[in-house]
Amino acid sequence: MYIDDAFRPFWANGLNNIVVNNSKNLNDWIKDANDYQINSPVASDEFILNVYDRSLFLNPISQDCNRFSTSALESILKVDNLEILPKSICWILIKQYYSAFYSAHLILRLLGYSLTQLDGTTIASVRNVANIYGNLNGVNIENGYYLIEYGNSNNSLNCKKQNVNQSGGSHVTLWKLFGEKIKELNLEMLNLNTTSEVQDITVKLDELIYNLDYVGSNNHSWLSRMRNDFNYKHKYGVWHPYGIPKAKLDSLKRNINLWRSDVMDIDLKNHVGNELARFSNTCQFIIGLGNTICKDMHYRCSEGKSYLNSGYSKIINVA
Repeated sequence: MYIDDAFRPFWANGLNNIVVNNSKNLNDWIKDANDYQINSPVASDEFILNVYDRSLFLNPISQDCNRFSTSALESILKVDNLEILPKSICWILIKQYYSAFYSAHLILRLLGYSLTQLDGTTIASVRNVANIYGNLNGVNIENGYYLIEYGNSNNSLNCKKQNVNQSGGSHVTLWKLFGEKIKELNLEMLNLNTTSEVQDITVKLDELIYNLDYVGSNNHSWLSRMRNDFNYKHKYGVWHPYGIPKAKLDSLKRNINLWRSDVMDIDLKNHVGNELARFSNTCQFIIGLGNTICKDMHYRCSEGKSYLNSGYSKIINVA
């Protein structure tokens, strides 16, 4: 069993069979308010959108999947241009981080979880629909970042606001959600299948969680913490005049395309005393995992050409 086989049972129901690359993203689809009802009372931070056909919301979600997959790929491609400043490594690491960040967004969406910012005009549309169906009851629904769940076979979107300010910002909120869902999925994998191959995969995912939580990082946010250290504090000698030992620098440069390989071969744990290698390999594991799931989903569309043809596949074929 390969890692894509292990993740396949957890895809958002029906997403692999979407062929339309809708021009609207999920926020804009909710804002338009043409295709959903609200059949239950809303709360200030939670509501459920109901549709008669899942494809109505899977189409805009597929647009978001393409958007994040291409952003992840564009961020990681051409990071090996080191001829001018051969010791320069900081922006390579930062680009790896952003590619991993977009890939985490992508993986969550492929699995049925969208962290989406719903702006004021979008929430105004939700309020209007809730009022039409008699389920607003004077509630002031708040705008902000919402976890939108749609993984099962129900024709509904469950929307719950996330406390971004309390969590530490939108990046930390994303990593918190990503870490939590990977941990849940890891347990479910073992419940479905206890073969040695699955156990190897769950051990790998345990290593991923360990790194996301490294040195006591809250909310699975170690990667974000490291990005801040590079970007704003100029730590780890990654900026001129450069303080990375040559052997470590050469290793980082040599391994900047690990994401293209089998992600099970990416070393996530043997990096004691080498935070830069741990950071780089963890980012590339997440990038490679998103790439692996997209590639699998692309070939498993039974309705024609996958929606991924118009985004992810175009970029990866060029790459």
